[in-house]
Amino acid sequence: MVIEKRKAYRIVFGGIAPTVCLLTSSKYFPLVIASFFLTLLLALEFERFKNPSVWSWLLSHLGNFFKTAPGVLTGDTFFMLATFLSLLYFPFPIAVASLYFLVFGDAASGVVGTRWGKIPLLPHKTLEGLFAEIFMNMVVAFLLYLRFHLSFYILAAGVLTGAVLEVVSIKVDDNITVGLVPGIIMTLLYIF
Repeated sequence: MVIEKRKAYRIVFGGIAPTVCLLTSSKYFPLVIASFFLTLLLALEFERFKNPSVWSWLLSHLGNFFKTAPGVLTGDTFFMLATFLSLLYFPFPIAVASLYFLVFGDAASGVVGTRWGKIPLLPHKTLEGLFAEIFMNMVVAFLLYLRFHLSFYILAAGVLTGAVLEVVSIKVDDNITVGLVPGIIMTLLYIF
């Protein structure tokens, strides 16, 4: 039940910027929103390192939403940094796609992999979670294809890049890698 709550929180929190992009057809207001949340999260990170009792209090009240080892930034901070940079640098449809892939793909892989994952790929990663992420993001890609008339192979490249990065365990937080690398790949394909 904890994973579902954390992923539902991420869908709501993480879906704000790309949804506002779609509603306003602009990156400016979502960029202001992302700037606000990034500043708030960085202030929380500073306070967490300066005064660990703040983090202890947050974990005791909101522990279901956070999973961060001491000494590193929270996934939410990395996520919001990826959101801010995506909105700032990627073309409009690529930014929206990249952020939705991060939000929905991560949620699908986390829930399915945790609940029904039987075939391990790497520690804490399963084949079922990988397929769930690809399936969910292909659905999102199809809907974005209809909205933006962006080449489907560009969107599919973003989906597959994000899925591979989600599974591969590296030392960089996956909210940064999955949030930015597919956007970079899609932008390069979009430009060329």
